[in-house]
Amino acid sequence: MHPKIEKYWNRLEHIKEYYDALIKTFTDEQLHFRPDDTSWSMMDVMHHLYTSERISLDFIKNFDFNRKNEKVGLKSFVSTMVLVNRLNSPKKFKAPKVVENAKEKMDLPESPHAFQHVWDDLRNEMKMQLEHFPEEKLNHFVFYQPVAGKENIKQALQFFHAHMRHHQYQIEAINHHADFPK
Repeated sequence: MHPKIEKYWNRLEHIKEYYDALIKTFTDEQLHFRPDDTSWSMMDVMHHLYTSERISLDFIKNFDFNRKNEKVGLKSFVSTMVLVNRLNSPKKFKAPKVVENAKEKMDLPESPHAFQHVWDDLRNEMKMQLEHFPEEKLNHFVFYQPVAGKENIKQALQFFHAHMRHHQYQIEAINHHADFPK
């Protein structure tokens, strides 16, 4: 893996440890607890993160540099930084329709431990893709983020990390809810 990618990959793997710890720490009842009918549970949050990563990785894997070979520049850098900064807040944002539609079709396991294996498999697949990512394409458009637009592979990994950090606020709110199962 190229060192410029590896730095972002390691940050992404480190934050996933937080979510892995949730599965090891909390009971099934706690992981599936929803504060109200319109709120997500911890498992819903993790399913959302998985779905976002799955469709993003599929986009990256299927990207055809022969068809669309363009570098991203300052506009992409600024858009990514604005999005990352927005995600650094506990403010709620509506998930893009593409993620919500894909989540409904994925049939992810409700069992936390079975789900963890599915997510680990996805991460292994992502790591393999990154290990073989062409160095000469590090600054090229390879991923389309619905809010930030065209991103290179490093910016995509920055988004994934910020996205996971953003949902930690949601997890903490669930965990500290007055009706959270003890």
